[in-house]
Amino acid sequence: MTPTDDGDLASRPQASRGRRVLILLVAVALVLVATSALLVGTATTTKKVYLPGITLASATGAGHVTAPFGSRVHPGTATVLVFFASWCEPCKRELPNLANYLNHHRSSRVAVIGVDGREENRTAGSVFAHSLGFNEPLVDDPTYRIVSGLFNLPGFPDTVFIGADGEMVDRHVGPLTVSQFATLYQRLATA
Repeated sequence: MTPTDDGDLASRPQASRGRRVLILLVAVALVLVATSALLVGTATTTKKVYLPGITLASATGAGHVTAPFGSRVHPGTATVLVFFASWCEPCKRELPNLANYLNHHRSSRVAVIGVDGREENRTAGSVFAHSLGFNEPLVDDPTYRIVSGLFNLPGFPDTVFIGADGEMVDRHVGPLTVSQFATLYQRLATA
C-alpha cells in the first residue's frame, strides 16, 4: 500500500459520515416542508365560505323559491336548507323530528327550505314531506345542481346552515338529531 492509498482509506469513513449527515438534513427539511404544507392546507379549509342567492322551482309547481341569503328578497335572514328525498329511509325519521321542533321553536330570523332530490315524479317529495308534517317551502333539485354542484353533498339527508350574511355556518352530512339541529338553528336565530 502506498501512502496515498492510506489517505483514501482514512477519508472514506469521514465522507460516509458526511453523506449520512447530509441525508439526515435533507430528510429533516422534507419533513418540515411537508408539515408546513399540511398546516397551510388545514388553514385554507377554515376559510369562510359565502354563498350566492339561489332561486329554484317550487316543488308544488307554483312559482319559484329564492333562498334568502344574499338576496334582495329577504336581506338579513339566515337560512337552513334541508336536503331530502322520499325514498331516503333516514329522511323518514329526521323530517318529522325537524317539523316538530320548528312547530314549537320557529324564529322569524331563520328561513327553512326543504330541497327535494331526485324523485320519480315531481310531486313525490312534497307529498312525502307534507305527510311527515314538514310544511316548510319546498324546492326541487332533480339534477342535483344544488346537492352536488354547490354543496358537494354525498346523499340524503343533509342540512346546510347559512348565516344572514350568506356565510355557510355549518354543512352537516347525514341525519341530524333534534338536539344537533336545535343548537345550530338557535345559533342562526340569535346571531
